[in-house]
Amino acid sequence: MTSNLSLILKKYTVPTLFFVIGCVMLYIAISQEQGLVFTIAAFMMLIAGILSIGFSTGNIKSGLVYVLGIIAGIGGLVAVAMSYSSVKTTLTYQNNARECAALATQNLQDIRYIQKSYKEKTGKYIGDWNEFVEFTKNGTVPFLESIGSVPSEKLTDEENRYLYTGNPPIDNDMTEEEAYLLSLWTEGPRYEELFKNFKRDTIQKSLKDVKFGTKSYIANREKLGFYKFTPDSLPIIPHTNQKWSIETKDSVKIGDESFPTIRVEGRIPYGTKKEGFMYFGSISLDELGGSWEE
Repeated sequence: MTSNLSLILKKYTVPTLFFVIGCVMLYIAISQEQGLVFTIAAFMMLIAGILSIGFSTGNIKSGLVYVLGIIAGIGGLVAVAMSYSSVKTTLTYQNNARECAALATQNLQDIRYIQKSYKEKTGKYIGDWNEFVEFTKNGTVPFLESIGSVPSEKLTDEENRYLYTGNPPIDNDMTEEEAYLLSLWTEGPRYEELFKNFKRDTIQKSLKDVKFGTKSYIANREKLGFYKFTPDSLPIIPHTNQKWSIETKDSVKIGDESFPTIRVEGRIPYGTKKEGFMYFGSISLDELGGSWEE
C-alpha cells in the first residue's frame, strides 16, 4: 500500500504541480489583465501540465505528446520573441522619457533665465513666444567688463585727499572702488603707472553670447547629449510639435506691493499625466520656482 502511494506521488506530483501553476497563472492573467506575453506563458504552463497528466495516466500517446510539445515549444519561442520585443520597447521608452524630461528641464531653466533678464530691463515678462525668440536672438544684458587688477599699493596723501574729505588715515591697501575712482582721474600722479589699463565698466552685451555662448554652457549641453542651442526650439515641448503654454501679468498686487508674474507650463509625452506635467512660475505670486525643483 505504501509503495503504491509512493509510486503515485512520484508519477503525478510534478504534472499536477504544472497544471495547478498553469491554472493560477491563467487566472491572474485574466483577472488582473496581464500582458499578452504573460498570458501565453500561462497557457504554455497549463498545456505542459495537461500533457504531463495525460501521458502519466496513459490517456495520451507519446506521439501526440511530441506533436503537442512541438506546438507548445513554438508557442514558447514566440512568447520569448515577444518578451524581448516588449523589453526593448520598454527600455527605448524609458530612455526617451529620461532624455525628454532632462531636455524639458534645461529648456525651462533657459526660458526662466531669459524672462528674468527681460524683466530686469523692462519691469515685466514677455507673454508672446515670437517676441521672446526675438529678444533671445538680439537682446542685450548688462555685463561687467573687468580689465586689470587692483594695485597692491596704499593710497598716497595726494590720492587720499582727492578721494576723501577730512584726510582719513591710510591703513590698508586701496580697495577696488578706490582704484576705479582713481582710474577716472587721468591727471593723477600715478595714472600712467597704475591706473591707465585698469577698467571696471558695465556694458551691454548680447544675451545669447553672455549666457548661451560660454564654453561651460556649450560643454554641459554636449555632456548631456542635447542638440546645439537654438532660440527657436525653446518654446517647443521636446518630442512634440506643441508649444509651452505661457501666461503673464504686468502687475499683480501682493501685500502692499505690485509685481509682474509669469507661468509657463506644459506636458511632456511620457509618464502619467501628473509625472509629465512640468512648469515654472505662478500667475498670482511673485514666484519662479520650477516643478523639477520640488
